[in-house]
Amino acid sequence: MREDVLLLRFLAIFLFFFYPILCSTALKTCKSFWVSNRPSQDCSSLSLQEPPPLLPNVLSLSVSNNSIFRISNFPPDYRRLQSLRLDQCQLEKLEFEALAVFEQLKELDVSRNSLTKLIIPRNLVSLRVLNLAFNSFSYVPDMSHLESLRLVDLSHNRLISVRPRMLPFNLEVVRLAANRFTHLSPWPFLHKLQELDVTFNDLECDCSLWHFVTWAEKLALFDSTMLPCRRPSELRKSPIDGTTVCGPTVVSSSAESVVVSLEDSHTMCCTALATPPPQLFWQLNGKNISNGLSQKHLSDSGKVEFCLEIRKIQLKDMGKYRCVASLAGLNSSKEFHVERDKIPIVLNSAEGMIIYCQITLCAFIGSCCFISCCVLRSGGRGKTRPNREFIHTKVMEIPRDSCEYCCDMDDVEVGGDDEDDGVASRECDDWGDAETAAVRQYLQWRAMHQDQHKCKFKGV
Repeated sequence: MREDVLLLRFLAIFLFFFYPILCSTALKTCKSFWVSNRPSQDCSSLSLQEPPPLLPNVLSLSVSNNSIFRISNFPPDYRRLQSLRLDQCQLEKLEFEALAVFEQLKELDVSRNSLTKLIIPRNLVSLRVLNLAFNSFSYVPDMSHLESLRLVDLSHNRLISVRPRMLPFNLEVVRLAANRFTHLSPWPFLHKLQELDVTFNDLECDCSLWHFVTWAEKLALFDSTMLPCRRPSELRKSPIDGTTVCGPTVVSSSAESVVVSLEDSHTMCCTALATPPPQLFWQLNGKNISNGLSQKHLSDSGKVEFCLEIRKIQLKDMGKYRCVASLAGLNSSKEFHVERDKIPIVLNSAEGMIIYCQITLCAFIGSCCFISCCVLRSGGRGKTRPNREFIHTKVMEIPRDSCEYCCDMDDVEVGGDDEDDGVASRECDDWGDAETAAVRQYLQWRAMHQDQHKCKFKGV
């Protein structure tokens, strides 16, 4: 009995001295204080692995620098919180159901974690500040329904583009520093924007970026001299209205020279860089053929892609194509070539048989001509020809009036025998037909010989 009394006393003393210590250990020594007239609770750097319980009437909670990898649900009493800090908690996933608990949350800080995705419920209508910096987001979460949101910080993530429809209209501060942006497009719907931070991004200072720069300078959001690049050389004053324009520049986004077959389909695309967007059209051998073609604006790059599709290629579609961009009196173009491939000879087709016969016939005729030429030049094999000697003579024409033996019918005696008259007539005819000196000499000799023969015959 006496031992039981001593044991009860020992337990009473132990509880009196060590119970407060055990309670404080259970609460992980969270601190309670007031910030901006709001009761706050600080549970930072306590190696917590889950959200701690709230102290009475707390409206602001900080759970920074802990080891909470995943949050699926918050305690029900968290619905009264107006500010929640979960930065540096190694947080990898924050469930939609966990955020759906809050009804009055105005500030949410989940920066410096490993979040890649975040779905924001519609009940966060009072949220004004959202800090998502130093995470692993590759796209902007949908915040278009957060009408009270004024500041969003997405710095030091992996963003490559911003979809305008993901941002609410009432934003005043947007921080996008140290991401992976190369191009940015204007956001004219953000009428209340007062601060924009796009520093430490690998921006390409071409005409597409200058469309964004022109819009930002009008709102006095930042100065273009702070950009890590020079003004593009294509930047100029328009000769039409004096406004600042850039470009145009046309580059190819498909093969510039292709070989196709008939009835095939082919698509050619070009990309135009200009500010403001230029007028685009396609030409085939100098003629405009771009009626009805559509243009595609590449998101967040300021570039315009213009494609021409030929569904069934015909012979009339072969030739030189040109994609032309026109802006403020200046044209820029890119040339494409479409050629027909060589037709293979297929003997089991009608077209192949015709081509084969044509080639065979041409080869046969060519061989025959070659053999004939060789035979004629060499005189043939096994044949002999008499050697001909050619005597070169000079032929001179003798005028008739200078001939010593001119034939004149008046000098011929008339009244003789008919035979003599015929001989004389034939002689004159022969003289008239003589055209050369040799022939005339022969005829003269023959006439003299005939005269001598007649004289001898008469003397007998």
